[in-house]
Formats: sequence, C-alpha cells, structure tokens
Amino acid sequence: MHTDGDYFDGRSSVRHRVTLTLDGNDLRIEGEQIALSSPLAEIRISAPLGEVKSSLYLPDGGKCDFADRDFARLAERGKGRGGFFRGVHRWENSLRLAFVALALTVALVLGFIKFGLPLFAEQAAYAIPPATETALGAETLQILDKALFSPSGLDTDRRSELQHLFAGVVATLDGAERPYRLELRSSARLGANALALPGGTVILTDELIAIAETDEEIAAVLAHEVGHVRHRHAMRQVIQSSAVGLMIATLTGDVFSAASMAAALPTLLVDADFSRDMERQADDVAVEYLTRKGETPDHFAAILTRIEEAHAERSGQAESGGSGITDYFSSHPPTEERIARLRGD
Repeated sequence: MHTDGDYFDGRSSVRHRVTLTLDGNDLRIEGEQIALSSPLAEIRISAPLGEVKSSLYLPDGGKCDFADRDFARLAERGKGRGGFFRGVHRWENSLRLAFVALALTVALVLGFIKFGLPLFAEQAAYAIPPATETALGAETLQILDKALFSPSGLDTDRRSELQHLFAGVVATLDGAERPYRLELRSSARLGANALALPGGTVILTDELIAIAETDEEIAAVLAHEVGHVRHRHAMRQVIQSSAVGLMIATLTGDVFSAASMAAALPTLLVDADFSRDMERQADDVAVEYLTRKGETPDHFAAILTRIEEAHAERSGQAESGGSGITDYFSSHPPTEERIARLRGD
C-alpha cells in the first residue's frame, strides 16, 4: 500500500513531496532525489487525532506527514499494535460515542468520590502522625476562639466536675490511647453544641451544658465526640474535601482552587458535614460508654432531643435575623432516626 505525503529531513524546513510505501515490515520513502527505507519497528507513529494529519518520525530525525488514515492503521499494524489507538480514534470521530465517553467519565469520577474517596480518606487519616493531628487541632482551636467562642462562664467547681466527668468517659472508652482534652467555651453563635477536633480536643459549650438535665446526658455527648476522635472523622472529612478540591484543580488546571482549599482548612474542620455512617459510628461509641456504665441509651436520646429543640429555636431566630451560621447538628441524620436506632426500634 502507498500514499502521498510530505517529507522533512530534520535539518531544514524544506518540504519534499514523496510517496510512502509499506513494503512488508519496512517503510519506503520515494521522491525527487529521495530514496529512503527504514524498518517500521524503528519508526514512531503519532496517535490519530481527529482530522489532524498523522506523522511518521524516522530514526535519523526526519519526519513524514500524511493524511491517509488507512495507511496509518496499516503502519501501526505493521508495528504490531494499533488496536487501542484505532479504538480511541473511532470514539473521537463519533459524536454519540464521545457523549458516551463523557458520561462514563462523569460516572467514574462520581463513583470514585462516592465510594473510593471515603475508603482512601479512612486509610490516610489513620496514617497521619498523632503530632500532626494535634498541631492541626490546636491551630483550629485558636481560630475558633477568635471567631466563634468566648470564655466559659461556668464557675471553677463546675468546670472541675466536667473535667472529672470527661476523664471518666475517656478512661472508660479509650484509656490513654491519645491525649484527650476537654475545652469549655461559650458561643452565642453556635449555641448548644459540641465539637471534636483532630488530636483529641473536645469542645463543649455552656449552652449545651445548660440544657442538660443530668451529667449522664453530658457524658453521653462527650462519649459521642470521643467516638468522632477515635474514628478520625474530622481528618477523614478534611482529606475527602481536600482530595475533591485537588481533583477539580487537577482536572481544570486551576491552581488557585488548591490554594483556596488549603486556606479553608480550619473551616472544613469546624463545619464538618459528617456522613450518616460517621454519626452512627459516634453514636455507637456513646452507647458503648453508657452500656459499660450500666446505663441505658435513654440519657443520650434525651439530650439529643433537647439539642434538636434548641437547634430548632435557633433556626427560627436565624430566619428572623440570627447568626445564619451552619449548625453542627444540622448535618446529623434526623434525630428521630438516631433515637430509634439507639433504642433498637
């Protein structure tokens, strides 16, 4: 088989009209004062791309451009390959197949984000050194203290009681697995709330303590937060959010997205939108604590109900000009569903 093409010798930009011939496993190039032959195995062939001409790159630096697709396919076949590129080229030249490829790509990316990324984030979170988690938690707490929190208004005796209660929860659940620490704060903007930061720091607001009727209820909330720390939920969420941002930045080439994502890291930690599975894991830890103490899940169910009521009241205030801050508990599964699960209904 033969076809017409343009030959460039690699030393000048002069174009020579030539005839390209496939002769067994060799390529012959013939034109005015040009007679060349080279084994196909030593020639590189450009991948077909739309209607762009194909190119043959010769061992001596020369190049031939030609438009005959059948010739390109035979040349690829002569090199012992070509099936993959022929398939790609076929998809490129079909609008229907291009849409199918786009749909498959979107489905693949979404599937990875939905199923693959959580698995990756879980493994990565457990691989992060404890010192790194602790440093990240400390930085986040500093930002929160400036933006959302004010010092707790509890008296010294009550603070001491709560620290003792927290130490009992930790000893019951995790012992000395990591340096857990309880921080007491007040926050008119967050209201009745609790946060678990990377590294083992748990924050409890005065507003939550105020609506609790017993210390067992507070202990159940603390155990729930210890569950978040135990399973590295905050780090997993940060990794997942960061990975999605990096993926988008990689696909779009938008390096500024990656920079913005890094700057938003503390916000990701505070506004952690834990998945339902993560909340169930943390709820299970609260039930584990209550069971070990010989208590029923009713204490946890009771405080969840009061937190839900406080949240509903705050939401009403937000709609009429309140803070508008996303409430931590708003991302949890429905309270009724959690309580029913706690009670085994």
